[in-house]
Amino acid sequence: MNLVLPILIATICAGIGYANPAVHFPAAALGFPLALGLVAFSARSPREALKRGWIVGSFACLACLYWLAYPVGVYGGISWFLAVPCPILMAMAVGGYYGLYTFVLNIAARKLHPFMLCIFSGLLWTTMEFAQGYFFTGFPWMTLSSAFSFWPESIQGAAFVGAYGLSGLLASITTGILTWKTSNLAKIWSVGILTAIVLLGVLRTQPETFSTLRSIGNATIGVVQGNIDQGSKWDSKYQIATLDKYIKLSKNFAVKPDLIVWPETAMPFQIQDPSDMRATLLNFSKDSGTPLLTGAPGYVLHPQSKSYSLYNRALLIDPHKTTLDWYEKSHLVPFGEYVPLKEYLPIDKLVQGIGDFIPGKDASPLQSGNLAMGILICYEGIFPELAQERVEKGANLLINISNDAWYGKTSAPFQHLGLVSLRAVEQGRYLIRGTNTGISACIDPLGNISDSTGLFVDAAILTTPELMTGMTFFSSNYELMTYGPLFLTLLFVIWIAIAHLVSGNKRKY
Repeated sequence: MNLVLPILIATICAGIGYANPAVHFPAAALGFPLALGLVAFSARSPREALKRGWIVGSFACLACLYWLAYPVGVYGGISWFLAVPCPILMAMAVGGYYGLYTFVLNIAARKLHPFMLCIFSGLLWTTMEFAQGYFFTGFPWMTLSSAFSFWPESIQGAAFVGAYGLSGLLASITTGILTWKTSNLAKIWSVGILTAIVLLGVLRTQPETFSTLRSIGNATIGVVQGNIDQGSKWDSKYQIATLDKYIKLSKNFAVKPDLIVWPETAMPFQIQDPSDMRATLLNFSKDSGTPLLTGAPGYVLHPQSKSYSLYNRALLIDPHKTTLDWYEKSHLVPFGEYVPLKEYLPIDKLVQGIGDFIPGKDASPLQSGNLAMGILICYEGIFPELAQERVEKGANLLINISNDAWYGKTSAPFQHLGLVSLRAVEQGRYLIRGTNTGISACIDPLGNISDSTGLFVDAAILTTPELMTGMTFFSSNYELMTYGPLFLTLLFVIWIAIAHLVSGNKRKY
């Protein structure tokens, strides 16, 4: 098969299937695994499938990850000549996973009945997305299920099998389509999975949806979107103006909230140090009588070594307490918040900031009254295991604070919102998202997005999430639903490998 057709299908379908500000049609994203299946089933050898799958996957990734050039070119202090290759290199790196997918699928297609191939392709895709989130610090940005987040009815399966598992089911539908003519069972599989996804979307919107969950009441949350220019954010000349703007916007709420949320690093100064700005901030919280959750840098001194550790924190300022509580970001952005293997790599961070951060270790919820807040800073929200950890430790509300100003008016803020929405469905929790420049929103346990803001606008939204207890099927069976597919994939691979060694490339089906 000519490679042009799969490249066009994958690139166009990924471009419009994944969230973007221009034309977004989620179902088109299925064209991506469909194109990879075409490559896998038409390749004359596993090696050819690997090479072609890598090329097709890289083009599709570039259609979604083009925005990486923006933060590097605008805020990285390097020329666009060097910034433009960054998304190309990232796309090629992520594309390698899809090359491995087509490599294994090519071998499997020779040894498995089409019906079993449908099942295996879904397990293999699930395993691939898990690997994307695990290896090399993790970057599970292009999960297939996230493309459907803006159709909440279509992602209800995440409450049972997780986002990765739902992606696998979606990918398996395309395998059934490609083997439609050769197997009635493959037809039944594709139609059955699609029907199950649709029916589940309908049924979960009915009463008793949260039968395994329980609300202990609701809270009124005020979310402030400061819309602070990233280029001047860390300039000391603008620090007072930044603080004043957040305070002013926080006085616009029609009713007194139970909590005010400011975004990641909203305060570009060290709150723990005595200063006029710290005094102004604490006085605002005291005068308003409302707890405040804000992002800010923090540090710990090490007197013996005359050094310090810098953290990306979410600080809870409670007017009724004399001490501050905080959460420290545990999953940092490589080359954005720190440089991995810095002693071996002769490069600096690709974007501006105040230094290299250290990962935090404690994921316990921050407490304020009935609120038990599981905090996810920035792209921590794209990792299922981090939200799981917070709910296991007692969080009845998830809060994601972020600064997406880095990405400009690209697809990234929309894709980020779609990824984070899946955490609400997986965990059965409301998720409050507070960002610097958008998109801020409230997401309910069904994935419905409400009270959302626009990009690069000043905003102060008031939302009333319910505080949920209990667990979804996925969260209560997290290890089974996460590692079970990996184990089954391994069993399939062993069986296929043995069959391949015995009979070579000879087709059985």
